[in-house]
Amino acid sequence: MPILTSTSPWNGEPVASIAACTPAEIAALMQGLSDQAASWAGNRQRTERLQALASACEMRQAAIVDLLIREAGKNRGDAEAEAALLPKKIALTLEHSERRTPTATGPLPAGALSAGATRVVWRPRGVAVVLGPYNFPLHLLHGLVVPALAVGCPVAAKPSERCPALALLYRELIAAAGLDHVCAVIPGDATVAAALIDHPATATVAAVGSRAMALAVQQRLLQRPEMVLALECGGINYALVRPDADAEAAATAIADGAWRMAGQRCTATRVVLVPAAHLDAWLLRLSRCRQHWLPGSTTLTATSAATSAATGPMIDAHLREQFQLPFRQLPDGLSLVAGKPEAGSNPCACDPLLLRADDARHPFLREERFGPHLVVCPYPDESAAIAAMQANPYRLSCSIFTRDDAAFAGLAAQLHYGVVNRNRPTAGARSDLPFGGCGLSGNGRPAGIAAAAIFADETAIWS
Repeated sequence: MPILTSTSPWNGEPVASIAACTPAEIAALMQGLSDQAASWAGNRQRTERLQALASACEMRQAAIVDLLIREAGKNRGDAEAEAALLPKKIALTLEHSERRTPTATGPLPAGALSAGATRVVWRPRGVAVVLGPYNFPLHLLHGLVVPALAVGCPVAAKPSERCPALALLYRELIAAAGLDHVCAVIPGDATVAAALIDHPATATVAAVGSRAMALAVQQRLLQRPEMVLALECGGINYALVRPDADAEAAATAIADGAWRMAGQRCTATRVVLVPAAHLDAWLLRLSRCRQHWLPGSTTLTATSAATSAATGPMIDAHLREQFQLPFRQLPDGLSLVAGKPEAGSNPCACDPLLLRADDARHPFLREERFGPHLVVCPYPDESAAIAAMQANPYRLSCSIFTRDDAAFAGLAAQLHYGVVNRNRPTAGARSDLPFGGCGLSGNGRPAGIAAAAIFADETAIWS
């Protein structure tokens, strides 16, 4: 695959990238991965190779941070946090994967299956296709590549087409670890993703993205019910503030959840439910917090993005326009409290929006809108707030702000969400816990520490 020069989607800076693969190249790469499946499943050096990948990520951390800033538009703090997650993901996977998914790579130990004994093992399924998003262009892709490789599956990894330079860098990291024969990093758009999904060698598809992406992937698999599909499709994430909450700490956490990374996180806080009697105080409090998340310089460069604004720009002007458009003419029952849904002098900077809704079940709030906004809704009583949260179709993450241990335990038991947080933002999942959503947010195959199970079949052995 030849090296090209492309431009950053948000500031036009030149960056190196990989040319998109042709259909013939995709077919050859997939066949090569298929040919390696049996030997990789039985390879006793998988742990060593993944540790080499962790070392490569650490050695190239400065380059990773630089490209996350220049190409993905992250500020330095967010870029450094994403880069630090790459080796951490490998360490956690190697620590927990074999215990959670003990793969059978050879004969079982003598005496392991005496009469009446049972054993459960996991067998790597075969070639896995991993489709990554643009908001965490390395972390979320890598978070599925690593567990697939760890259980013995070759991987075709397609990073987001919006971050081609990061795709090239990830390919270099894979090659430096000696994993390029079992992990092909394949750039391209939706047509490349379709070719990977359609290839007969593909046994598993794991994808992170929008609901529209999920529907398109599932449509391609209608005639292949034997395929395993793992989806993470975003969220409309609610925060509930109880009257006993630490108001200032809660407001800071809610603002961070809503507006960090310009709201481009699947776990970003979209709706906050506050006691009706305190609505005005909460609107004022969150308006003040919003000032910390305003866009930075009107002439953003890699340097200014790294230092001048907590929020960062959106990934490109087209997606910024798509996000802002519905907020320019709001339906009855919603009003704009602060912020302007308009293009500024920088093509990707986006004003964080603060809104008020009369009803948390308003139809406008039932669609994920991927950008920096927060809707404040008053609730008359706690049972109504919980009912509104449960009626949410995209139940990925939620937060409850309260000082009461017993109240939190009782409410958490009622909330059918993938992640329930206490006194912290809805965003910021832990790598040592399962991660996935309920309702329209996923299809019941959590990633995070549970991701290895996506790529292997469970076998019960009964002597």
